Amino acid sequence: MRTSYKIHAGLQLGLGVAAMLVGAFTFVPGAPTITNTGPSLGVTFAFLVPLHAATICRGIALDFRSGGSVSNKSLQWSALRALPHSVHVFLVALGLGGAALLAAAQADEGSLTGGEAHRGHYDAVDTSDPYRTRIEITRSEYDDLRKQNQRTMVAVFGLIAAGGGTLTLVIAELDAASRLPTPPASEWA
Repeated sequence: MRTSYKIHAGLQLGLGVAAMLVGAFTFVPGAPTITNTGPSLGVTFAFLVPLHAATICRGIALDFRSGGSVSNKSLQWSALRALPHSVHVFLVALGLGGAALLAAAQADEGSLTGGEAHRGHYDAVDTSDPYRTRIEITRSEYDDLRKQNQRTMVAVFGLIAAGGGTLTLVIAELDAASRLPTPPASEWA
């Protein structure tokens, strides 16, 4: 596997790990909510989008160079299975971590959503009310709603990053296999 693929996948997987750690941080009792997550998520998405675009371009280039044989699903599964066992363990752990964060965010979901702060007052939408009225909530309820929203956002981001890193590793394996010399036709008989 070429070093450029390792760096490329490492950046994607590193962003996924960082997102999962931020999500895990939201479970720490008494930990402050991360304020202003919009710009930080925007910057990380701005970094992740070109990495994913490069993954797609590398996959298309490899498919073109190999005459379309890379699109074969069985070859893709073979390439995934060819990754080292430690990489499999890491990818599974990252995927399970993201799934656990998403499940925890959904399990925590109460009847309140859309917490907002206005000059020291906090309110949220009560989803148990058929009219979805806004009710006043405490600061701790507001913080809990923010942590739950952050958990969902970072888990989704982490899973997207991990998926892109995994795809990059699969493309790297397919690229390495396509560069192997093919035996002469006389040896196949």
